[in-house]
Amino acid sequence: MSLVNTRTGYGWAAIVLHWISAVGVIVLYLTGEQMEEAANRTAELAARAQHVSIGLLLFTFLLARLLWSASQVRPDALETRRPFRFIAEAVQFLFLAMIAIQILSGPLVIWSNARPLEVFDWFAIASPFPAKVEWLHEGAETVHKLTANLFWPLLGLHVLGALKHLIVDRDATLRRMLWVKREA
Repeated sequence: MSLVNTRTGYGWAAIVLHWISAVGVIVLYLTGEQMEEAANRTAELAARAQHVSIGLLLFTFLLARLLWSASQVRPDALETRRPFRFIAEAVQFLFLAMIAIQILSGPLVIWSNARPLEVFDWFAIASPFPAKVEWLHEGAETVHKLTANLFWPLLGLHVLGALKHLIVDRDATLRRMLWVKREA
């Protein structure tokens, strides 16, 4: 069992970072919804604190995932017909773009109110803005909400692609992201 990627599959580090990221993004989406549906201001602030803290924690895993991926060999692609390969790559790109936009716009929503990002009451990252910047706040909030709306459609396409590989193609695509192949 390998920690690192090989030409035939992903290593444990890539698999664990992928699934931590996946679960983290789902949790962030759900805590964002809690914020929107909060019954009162106290519940909204509690959900926001949780959302921001989890977001900053997840950012460290996403950064680790990017750095790890950049340092690893990419497993050879399994045979897939060209249109499906294009769709898979487009969905993956859009997912990564959505996450990157969320990572940038989320802190800007808070900072543009001249507030620090507080992380689980452990520490805070001060705002670079000495006073509220209304246009930036409104723009960042709009972008953050709009890109969050891409989450379920992209996740649905991602899951459908995984199921296609599992049921129709009966290839190793899904297995490569669930466990490490034993080297012979």
